[in-house]
Amino acid sequence: MNATYNQLAGRSVERLAALSDGVFAVAMTLLVLDLHGPAMEAVHSEQDLWNALGALGPRLLMYAMSFMTLGIFWVGQQAQLHHLERSSRSLSWIHLVFLFGVSLTPFSTMLLAQFVEYKIALLVYWCNILLLGVTLFFSWVCATGGGLVKDDRSEERRV
Repeated sequence: MNATYNQLAGRSVERLAALSDGVFAVAMTLLVLDLHGPAMEAVHSEQDLWNALGALGPRLLMYAMSFMTLGIFWVGQQAQLHHLERSSRSLSWIHLVFLFGVSLTPFSTMLLAQFVEYKIALLVYWCNILLLGVTLFFSWVCATGGGLVKDDRSEERRV
């Protein structure tokens, strides 16, 4: 067999999609772990419970926003993977960097929810989103440039 490791490694789109699904599932599940119900000791009436639930509003908003953001990126990545004929070692590593950004999302979401009034928390969150967008875009550029995309696409979608 004359094929080198670099020619064989990371060629399976199906394996990449399976890993991605798992990382997205874990990250989206971890997001909800930052939501905690009100402490029983602090709730003595219906009004106390309403107030405690209202105080959860910012964290719930961050959770929903990040869950939807991850959902958007998951759909985008799945659309890309669907159009690939095969992968390559380099493309697999680009997607691993993308999945690294996915795995950071629960942390950046928690940081923003906890320190919503601080610009650094917002910067960390948006850098996380930027990493996701840039790597997903770069993966498509590399896939099209590397001849990894199926030929069944129409001409207007090739660019």
